[in-house]
Amino acid sequence: MYKVQALGVAVLAAFSLTPVVALDFSNSSWIWTNEVKNGAAPPGSRPFRNDWCPPQGKVPSTASIIITADNAYTLFLNGNTVGSASNWTTVQSYCVNLNPGCNTFAINATNFDGPGPNPAGVLLATLISYTDGSTSTLVSDASWRYNLSVPVGFEQPSFDDSKWPFAIVEGSNGDPRWGLFPPQPQPGELFLPDATWIWTNEVVIPPNGTIPSAPIGSRAFRYTINLPAGKTAIAAIAYITADDLYDLYIQGQLIGSGQTWTSAQTYVTKFQSPLSQIVLAVNGTNTGAQAGLIAAVQLVTTDAQCSPITSVVTNSGWKFSTSFPTNWQSPTFDDSTWKFAVNEGPYGVAPWGKIPW
Repeated sequence: MYKVQALGVAVLAAFSLTPVVALDFSNSSWIWTNEVKNGAAPPGSRPFRNDWCPPQGKVPSTASIIITADNAYTLFLNGNTVGSASNWTTVQSYCVNLNPGCNTFAINATNFDGPGPNPAGVLLATLISYTDGSTSTLVSDASWRYNLSVPVGFEQPSFDDSKWPFAIVEGSNGDPRWGLFPPQPQPGELFLPDATWIWTNEVVIPPNGTIPSAPIGSRAFRYTINLPAGKTAIAAIAYITADDLYDLYIQGQLIGSGQTWTSAQTYVTKFQSPLSQIVLAVNGTNTGAQAGLIAAVQLVTTDAQCSPITSVVTNSGWKFSTSFPTNWQSPTFDDSTWKFAVNEGPYGVAPWGKIPW
């Protein structure tokens, strides 16, 4: 049985953390694929990988990471999800434990479709700490590899990317397309403004209108978080709303429900025991016209060396089903045949606007 407690300022304050190490993008480059023409790139998702190994005699301990991507990303370490975001104007930071030897950093980056010039890029800086107290850096540059499609399992260390080409450097931090990100990393906390409205592939835009619509009815959504080895979560903080109704499940238990999309609700859930895999599930219901789901979930993790916050947001990495199989919300349910959700737009997009949360 999982405990759900009411949101309180003291609870959130206890879960907050100021980053210990200041990172900057001074040695990082915006990177993308060879599809960039005249500063623009086609929409879609592209995978990036870097199989990093320490210098001889060095044993890596932790990695502090700051990252952003135009427009969205999911970051992986050794096949496990580290975090995701879909607001490139905000830098996210994470701290993760590393394997004693080589480690695989992987990114699934997505460029949204949009009018006018449509740049795409990934910007990352990582400070790697060793057991002897020394440090080194890993940054986004031409040493990363990319592919034009996203193969299953590309984030796993065993995946062979030897035939992938090297990333294309587009410019440094301060490039006019994105501006300058100052060396003031934020904690690894993502909130609702970092999330994307999602729904199923049933969403259509009327020929004479700009407001998307979807069939009336309920749809199932799921997202599985696999924490890096040695890291576990003891609690979750969820910010969520849906147009029009929702039921939120974490680890198969109903956490809360909402009946109006005009404001988001917040839930704080404490787990009975630490978890290394956390499954989020939502029953979203459309009662007419437009339909959408938006959420940000912070996991409070047990980690003596790193920031105790790991965050995920709604984006195209979530999965959906138009039916509700038995035990669909259970952590043990197999959703491998479900399709990926469709991005409808970032927080603040019409018709929802900047809803309070």
